[in-house]
Amino acid sequence: MMQISRFQYVAVTGLFVLSACRRERPAEKPAEEAPAMLGRATILLPVDGDTVGPDSVRVVLAAEGVIVEPATGERIEGRGHHHIFVDKDVTPDTAAIPKDVEGIIHLGTGASEFTVKGLTPGEHRLIAVLAYGDHVPMERVAYDTLRIYVRAP
Repeated sequence: MMQISRFQYVAVTGLFVLSACRRERPAEKPAEEAPAMLGRATILLPVDGDTVGPDSVRVVLAAEGVIVEPATGERIEGRGHHHIFVDKDVTPDTAAIPKDVEGIIHLGTGASEFTVKGLTPGEHRLIAVLAYGDHVPMERVAYDTLRIYVRAP
């Protein structure tokens, strides 16, 4: 018969005890994920940090995941038009973007290009927002923000 040393006996017994006491970690709940974005408004021109002007700035926009069309006054999922906020904070997601407000440009014709005029020399912020035909920002569509610098004449 084979003999085991006291050391081997203690080591094996200790392993059994440790494995019996081992607890399984409870499965971690996945973190609440934000709803996936369906689309994105993008400012193609100018590029973030560009120095532009002094008389005008050509802004070219693009849209991913949505169809850009003229504003119809209706809310149709996946369809909307561009807005450009110049040195203004974006309005609440649940409210219509106001008309006739300085610094908020509606491209309700379905255009994706606009020339901004009259910017003073210095730093300016542009934000591109896509909104439904009723001018309420589109749900789960990302904005694009950049800063430009207008040079003095």
